[in-house]
Amino acid sequence: MASKLTLRKQITLLGVSLVILTVASLLAVSLWKTISAHNLQINQRITSAENVLIEYLKAKEELLLTASKVLTADFGFKQAVASRDQATIASVLQNHGSRINASLMVLTDLNGKIISSSDNQLTFDSTLSQSLMAIKQNLNKTQLMLLGGNLYQLIVLPVEAPRTIAYSVIGFQIDQAFVNELKRLMTVEVSFIYNDALIISTLHNIDASHKEHFKKTDNSWFFFERKLYENKLITFTDSQDHEYIAQLSVDLSPSYIELDKLVSITLFISLLIIGITAIVCSFIARSLSKPLQQLTRLSHSFAQGKYGHNGFVSDGSVEMIRVYNSFIEMGNKIQTREIKINYQAKHDALTNVYNRAAFLELLAKNIAGHDHDTDGSLLLIAINVRNFKRINDSLGSETGDVALKAVVQRIQAIYQAQTLMVGRFSGTEFWVLINLNDNENYDDIIEHFLPPLKAPLKVNKLWLNLNYCLGTCLFPEQSNNIKALVRRTTIALQAAKTENSTLRAYQNGQDEAYLDRLNLLEELRETLTRDDGELFMVYQPKLNLDNGKIEKVESLIRWIKPSGKFVSPELFIDLAEQSGLIITLTHWVIDTVLKQQQEWQAENIKLKVAINISAQDIIHADFIDFIFEKISQYHVDPKLVTLEITERDIMTNEDLVISRLTQLKQTGIQISVDDYGIGQSSLGKLKQLPIDELKIDKAFILELDQSEKDQYIVQSTIELSHQLGFSVVAEGVENKASLDILKAMKCNHVQGYFISRPIKSAELLTWLRAYE
Repeated sequence: MASKLTLRKQITLLGVSLVILTVASLLAVSLWKTISAHNLQINQRITSAENVLIEYLKAKEELLLTASKVLTADFGFKQAVASRDQATIASVLQNHGSRINASLMVLTDLNGKIISSSDNQLTFDSTLSQSLMAIKQNLNKTQLMLLGGNLYQLIVLPVEAPRTIAYSVIGFQIDQAFVNELKRLMTVEVSFIYNDALIISTLHNIDASHKEHFKKTDNSWFFFERKLYENKLITFTDSQDHEYIAQLSVDLSPSYIELDKLVSITLFISLLIIGITAIVCSFIARSLSKPLQQLTRLSHSFAQGKYGHNGFVSDGSVEMIRVYNSFIEMGNKIQTREIKINYQAKHDALTNVYNRAAFLELLAKNIAGHDHDTDGSLLLIAINVRNFKRINDSLGSETGDVALKAVVQRIQAIYQAQTLMVGRFSGTEFWVLINLNDNENYDDIIEHFLPPLKAPLKVNKLWLNLNYCLGTCLFPEQSNNIKALVRRTTIALQAAKTENSTLRAYQNGQDEAYLDRLNLLEELRETLTRDDGELFMVYQPKLNLDNGKIEKVESLIRWIKPSGKFVSPELFIDLAEQSGLIITLTHWVIDTVLKQQQEWQAENIKLKVAINISAQDIIHADFIDFIFEKISQYHVDPKLVTLEITERDIMTNEDLVISRLTQLKQTGIQISVDDYGIGQSSLGKLKQLPIDELKIDKAFILELDQSEKDQYIVQSTIELSHQLGFSVVAEGVENKASLDILKAMKCNHVQGYFISRPIKSAELLTWLRAYE
């Protein structure tokens, strides 16, 4: 039966169970600390044992040193050594060794040959002489040495009378009694090893495989491996750099027994606490599960958009019932808000007609469910309010908003019965879908649609005359799917804007031309990426009329497809400017031209090359850095580079363009105004431009010899340019008569087909040689 306790009491029970779990955690921490303390104790034992071993060997060293000094200072012993009295020497060595319990007493000559030894077997050991000669390097210091299979702690002192006449060697054998004494002092196992071979150990029953013995593990502890020994190696090096290792080993088995007991007790307590906690949590969960299940079902209903609910919580705490009721209230509010949000998501906030996304979605549904035989045709109209910005600027945005609302109301009212929907695509662009009846045609609809639309509009006691551009497309006559229908209507609207006309119906073939332009643009993008020679540069010479030399050329881009089809530069450059691809295209041109200039310089040919750039290029953030980088890369003199930009492009973002051109000009790059005379710049602007050259448009040059007016314009332009300090280039020179006129007018440079057509670099070099 569900508990009637309040949520507060239930939380109290949960808190008690959490406390129990906390106790279990503390037990685990305690266990961890115990293990850590155990490991620390083991490490301390090994450290202490290491200190004891070192001190013990030092004590033995002092004993050996004292004994050696007494021996070598004995006068009778010196006489016996000097006279090589074997009996006396042997007697002294035996007596002296017995006095200090030395295991080895040896006397050698200066060459390491054994004179007398307490161990007769060592007398004939050939390697001993070499070892004894080596240990003389460290007189008065003990060192470990393996002799005859036994390990000794040896010390060597000279016998002087007064010169050194022999060497005495005294040592203690590190035998079983020695290591057992060490074990008693250190309380750890000790083993001595040389060249990975065990010499002696306090441990019994271990052989040459001592490494494996000390690496044994115990797998009885929860499937975890535990090492049975904690080892530490202490290395002693003799005079011959032989390493003797003392291994200190702590047997961990007794410690594990106590640790396992502690672990067992800790686990038992932990399991007991976990069991208690499980019981408590089970009780709490049972009391909460049923009302929570009801809340879960309610949440699922909300997630599916089902906000109506008449149920109630049958069981649960007072707080749970309140939560449930709050959920019901929240669902009602969400439903109200969702309806509002859905409406706002599909409708324009200002005009309350459909927004672009909703309009297109509903258009697709209308087309999918439309039966042309019974429902007639659908007419899609795109309407743009022209020059609406002037209303906002002159009358204010509030008046503009009211005007847009009035426009929508008028659109909705013209064909109220047949208008399926109206949408706002952008600030001043509206779309209308009208259903044509069987007895109506396109011309009738448009004839009755335009006059009321264009009639004066009253806004806040003001009468406004608005101008419109309309683009239309019929379904299914001119398009049978939504994408094509919308695209073709957009094409018609753009045509109306371009032609400055009120109405433009879609005409067959326009969509294909639009798609062709898109395909051509994509081909251009791919061609730039491949850079396989489809795009290339040609150069048109410019004649200096003062000296008759060719000092400049203009670089022009060409595109010939693999099929041999020539693509007009005006076409693909215009597409590149419209799509933003012009930046990439200009970068390609600059790189190609400057690389060509580098090749010309290698052939001792210096030509100034003009490169055409657009407004998009000059205002691009990376343009100046790019051109400087390429000039540096190809080691081109900036004075040999001329950038040509049109008047129209200069007037686009005028301040920024002038600033960028000034920066380029300061580096030595020449700036030329292309197509001068047909742009928008005034004489007042002209004097502010950081330019070096004016290029008169060919519209004034092509018929210069036949047009007196063109001559006046060109003559005045040349004189004005010279007075302003500009040089002048005339393009489009087609005959000698025009050339002579320009020369008489003191034009600086000319270019045109009369001089030369644009040609590739190889042909240009041949042409230059022939010209010269």
